[in-house]
Amino acid sequence: MKNQSVKEYFSVRVREINFLLLIFLISFLPQCTTQKVSRELVEVENAKQLNPKREYLKIHLNNGELYVLNDWKIEETRRFIEGTGTHLDANRRPMVKSQGDYPSANPKTNPDLQKFRIPYDDIIVVETNDKGKNPGVATMVVTSLLTVPLAIACSINPKSCFGSCPTFYVKDQDGEKLVAEGFSSSISRSLEEIDVDMLNVTFSSGPVEITMKNEALETHMVKSISLLVCDKNPENTVFAATDGKFYEVDQITSPRTATYQGTSILDKISYRDEVEWFSLADSSNLATKEEVFFEFENFPGSNGLVIDKRQSLMTTYLFYQMLAFSGSSTSYLIGEMETSKPKYQKRISKMYELLGGIEVAIRDKEGEWKVVDQLTESGPIASDMHLIKLPVLNSEKLNLRLRFTKGLWRINMVNLAQITGEVIPKRVFPDKVLTGDFSDTVTLNKLNDKTKYLVTYPGDEYRIIFPQESLAGREYFLESEGYYIEWMREEWLKEENWSRVKKAMLFPSSYLKKTAPFYKLNETEMESIFWSSKYAKVEKPIKP
Repeated sequence: MKNQSVKEYFSVRVREINFLLLIFLISFLPQCTTQKVSRELVEVENAKQLNPKREYLKIHLNNGELYVLNDWKIEETRRFIEGTGTHLDANRRPMVKSQGDYPSANPKTNPDLQKFRIPYDDIIVVETNDKGKNPGVATMVVTSLLTVPLAIACSINPKSCFGSCPTFYVKDQDGEKLVAEGFSSSISRSLEEIDVDMLNVTFSSGPVEITMKNEALETHMVKSISLLVCDKNPENTVFAATDGKFYEVDQITSPRTATYQGTSILDKISYRDEVEWFSLADSSNLATKEEVFFEFENFPGSNGLVIDKRQSLMTTYLFYQMLAFSGSSTSYLIGEMETSKPKYQKRISKMYELLGGIEVAIRDKEGEWKVVDQLTESGPIASDMHLIKLPVLNSEKLNLRLRFTKGLWRINMVNLAQITGEVIPKRVFPDKVLTGDFSDTVTLNKLNDKTKYLVTYPGDEYRIIFPQESLAGREYFLESEGYYIEWMREEWLKEENWSRVKKAMLFPSSYLKKTAPFYKLNETEMESIFWSSKYAKVEKPIKP
């Protein structure tokens, strides 16, 4: 602390803790989350009704850039917002530097903020950290949208409430079927990602139609939706692989044996059906690993392991709990996240690494286990299939091992597939969007223009139609790109506890051990509460 006062020293330490928490919240989240709002999102035309005394105003632009303002005024006649704060590019790097390399939007830590003037035409949405007294504002005020069934379900276990990225449905002969969830871990623009999901469904005759829904209390910023179409032999299947490629397979077989702790689980993982195999988390350490062993009859040539899986609600619970512990400081920390230094992400990523993905290993001729790859795609809603390409092993049988965190994954199927070759998909963009029964050209144009975002709210539904006839000789994949804005639940604020926040950041291994007993109290009921608390849309007039 040489040449530094005690007050200055602890001020620096507090800022470092704030940054660490933000990076924890970002790197640790593997799926979308929602509930009761302590932030709001407003349409640009209603920005004039905002209370300028709030600490933060976040302005999202068409090109992905972001302004974080702490002082502003609305010029309605000239159609712009003027204020002081920080301007960040699409990768959340400061575009105009003030004192230091990474200026803060907090006036207490950076009094020399830049002044900006942002035209309405450049803005997608305006976000604030509190609803305040603004009657008549067209916002996502969750308290007025909650249905009675949802309120009851969430009150039973607030950390089990449904949280969802965009969900996608297809109609087949059995009705509407959930087929995918989009960009599962993109909780901010800086973490925007592209997600590819296999549409393992038999389409009705005619053009391919997919329904996109916002079924949670959050706001989705959808950048693009497209269909990836792979031509194939009608008897074969195409899978997306962990190496980013697509492979056609002509033979798929279930394992000869599948054992967990010496007990056969063959009946639960041999076929893709409604039966999932899963275990419960360890009661003393949430990072405890477990292993499942398989033996397959080997195919000659190139093979791949096909795994159909989704996550449990363990990471949902852990993320919600950290939001609860951060409490009233969460919106401030989210603002700080946009200007944080990259080194903090590396310092806190250990938490997510402790949980990890599904590690795939093969036993070689010497009897040693060799790690092949790891599946890490997140999301507790829609089960998804991926292929892990295996090294060629000239033997009559293959012995494989899956290693993962106990209680973190729900596995539907594990099969061996013989690869016939790589397939290059054709990209198809939508040519029609229906909102209700009306053709929605505005939404269509946004989905087909990557410089713009489609902003969706709870209960929004869009029928997306592609100029592509459904044929047996094709495999279909959905590619979605975007991010979302999550909301803080009022119930969580009662648990604000900065001591636990710091322990989670600084000692993540110890934190996962101490949290285990509390998670176990909720674990068995979380799945049913999660699915019963989806957002139920309140009917409202639909404008053409």
